[in-house]
Amino acid sequence: MLSPPVAKINPPGVPIERGKIHEFACSIYDDNPLYHDLEAAKAAGLPSVVAPPTYTSVQAFFFDPKDAGAILESGLDLDLRFVLHGGQEFYFERPIFAGDVLTAHQGEMRTYEKEGKRGGLMKFAEMESYYTDENDEVVLRVKNILIQTAGVVKK
Repeated sequence: MLSPPVAKINPPGVPIERGKIHEFACSIYDDNPLYHDLEAAKAAGLPSVVAPPTYTSVQAFFFDPKDAGAILESGLDLDLRFVLHGGQEFYFERPIFAGDVLTAHQGEMRTYEKEGKRGGLMKFAEMESYYTDENDEVVLRVKNILIQTAGVVKK
């Protein structure tokens, strides 16, 4: 069961466009015809071209700049000067196709701390988000991990 959204992370109903899927696939040097060619996708029994698995990692940034602080304002206390990307996991209920209209929801967040190997305390933030389609069905769940280092280590 998914928790209710805790933050607005982009506008509802972002359409997944075939051209954007093509551009993204080109940017990751993936020539899979299912990402580029509508006829190849239909011949494979798909309704349209399919988005590469990490496509939504870019869509998560399709938000109004005035909403950029929504996640941080929802209780995530991190100093962005010292934040690293710690990992990302994708759990698909079904593939994402051109023509889908997705809405991203920020789900649960948890933070914990660990002593760093170089000294200082590191803060970890695990954030779960999920995407629903135009029928309000969950199509994808994503887990992101951010790591705030202790800052500059002085020896």
